[in-house]
Amino acid sequence: MTKRSFLVILCCFAGVLLWAQPSQKERLRQQSQELRNQISALNKVLNENRAGSQKSLLYIKSLEEKIKAQDQLVSNANREKRFLDDEIYLAQLEINHLNREMAELKKEYKEVLVNAYKNKSMQNKVVFVLGSKNFTEAYRRLKYLEKYSNFQGEKAEEIKVKQAEIEKTIAVREAAKKEKEMLLARQQAMRDNLEIERREQNQILADYRKNASNIASDLRQKQQQTDRIQSQIQAIIQEEIRIAREREEAERRQREEAARLERERLARVEAERREREAREARERELAAASSGRTTPAPAPRPAEPAPTPLPAAAAPAPTPSPAASEATALSSSFAANQGSLPWPTASGQVVGRFGRNPHPVLPQVMENNPGVKIATSRGSMARSVFGGTVTSIMTPQPGMFAIVINHGDYFTVYNNLESVNVTKGQKVGIRDNLGRIFTDSENNTILDFQIYKGMTKLNPASWVTGM
Repeated sequence: MTKRSFLVILCCFAGVLLWAQPSQKERLRQQSQELRNQISALNKVLNENRAGSQKSLLYIKSLEEKIKAQDQLVSNANREKRFLDDEIYLAQLEINHLNREMAELKKEYKEVLVNAYKNKSMQNKVVFVLGSKNFTEAYRRLKYLEKYSNFQGEKAEEIKVKQAEIEKTIAVREAAKKEKEMLLARQQAMRDNLEIERREQNQILADYRKNASNIASDLRQKQQQTDRIQSQIQAIIQEEIRIAREREEAERRQREEAARLERERLARVEAERREREAREARERELAAASSGRTTPAPAPRPAEPAPTPLPAAAAPAPTPSPAASEATALSSSFAANQGSLPWPTASGQVVGRFGRNPHPVLPQVMENNPGVKIATSRGSMARSVFGGTVTSIMTPQPGMFAIVINHGDYFTVYNNLESVNVTKGQKVGIRDNLGRIFTDSENNTILDFQIYKGMTKLNPASWVTGM
């Protein structure tokens, strides 16, 4: 492979890279913009909670999420810088290639101009044409002179186009250099800010760990309280299930009683029919005897077949009660929305996952959650995730409330409220406000959200979208 061939292949490869890079860089920029939007939303949460307490779980969790997002943003900036470095390098390769082509074009054009100068006089051209042996050769020489003249113009135009390409590629390179400088400045600012927030996070965690024993003791007390509330919730759900079963049993007995009454009615109809036929037969016999006829009485007409009594299972059942139909439809609809239920708060962060998990700040302390714990902003409301009926409003302790909503076979629980907006037996719709979530002395506003199917606890993260 000659050096010229190698340069051509290299330039073609550079062109392909220059074509492919913008789409990759654009995707990277979109991802970075999403991260900046996320950081902006987290800044809002942090500013709202900074005044209350920087030890609240929402503040700590939001700060952790922001640091992760900023780490990713810095990483994206590094990747974007590499893209820009490649752009600058490939643009320089293209400029070098175009400059070499320009040098060749200028050399060729110079030769054309020299030849044109040597043969510039009209006399030389006339002599060139007149020196032809015949008319055909003269015509060809005229066409040659015409093409040669056009060739001069084409070479000049080609040089102009090549110069424009060089200037355009230089502009691309300079724009990439400028963009790189701006990116480096932003990256440095992000790193400085990230370092400040890491120090803040380390300080908060250090203060938190100093009180680890007290926090662990408080968590044990809260766990005991949670267990007591769980017993009450399960008792309420169990009572709801008992009532539903009793209602179903009463409806079953009603259906069986209706079937029994139908069988008795059909039996009476059959007995009355037979009695009527026997009476008609006796009357015909008496009429024949009184008339003195010796011929046998005409055979009675065939009796119409009596209706066959229906078995108990096939007997016409009464119309199911509206409550039973509604519960069945609601249960099916709730189940059909698994994975797409809305959050029970307008915004927030999950700070306690379902089941047994380490504490979000003290990993050595384990928690056992019957649902999920969602940290949100002070004054936030708990919202129903689906339509249903308020089964119970509990008061685990003075000034604290928990709401249980019936969705057919399913139940949702909203615990740790300081006020309620609904009443027992009230029907609620999706995203209806149920009550204000309690905020403790550390500015923690945490909703304990649970889902049950019958007596079985379910993981809300499998039901709520994006949890």
